[in-house]
Amino acid sequence: MPRRPPRLPPLLAEFDEEEREAVLAANRAFYRAFNDRDYAAMDLLWAPTGAMVCLHPGQAPLLERSEIMASWRAIMRHPEAPRVRCTDEWVVGRSGLALVVCREILSNGQLMATNSFVRLNDGWRILGHHSGPVPSVEQNRPTAASASPPMRDRRKLH
Repeated sequence: MPRRPPRLPPLLAEFDEEEREAVLAANRAFYRAFNDRDYAAMDLLWAPTGAMVCLHPGQAPLLERSEIMASWRAIMRHPEAPRVRCTDEWVVGRSGLALVVCREILSNGQLMATNSFVRLNDGWRILGHHSGPVPSVEQNRPTAASASPPMRDRRKLH
């Protein structure tokens, strides 16, 4: 009798393309709310209760929903709040939990962000946002044939 491959437990089973697209839609709605300065939309995107975290660049972590939403309200009201373009989205997910890692393009630099989502009865909601500065990456990357491998600094671990 042929052996079947082992069945993965629910938390290790991949989610399907439909779930992946729903998470990406929620992530894009997050950036749309930010760029449109739509506090009501931002408030609806965050999970209503439970453990959550928000780490804005250079700031202390915010762990309470009221603090997190107050920070978004202040950022969106600030006249010099940046516009952010989200690129290079990478999604990984499991039953009820998903992470989106993406590059945030600003007029004066780039950040990498990790946005964490939980699936509730009414869809995917944010439970974590962490963003920090990284070196800029040119948007027109050289092709694999023309690119030479970067020199590795052997003093660094990774």
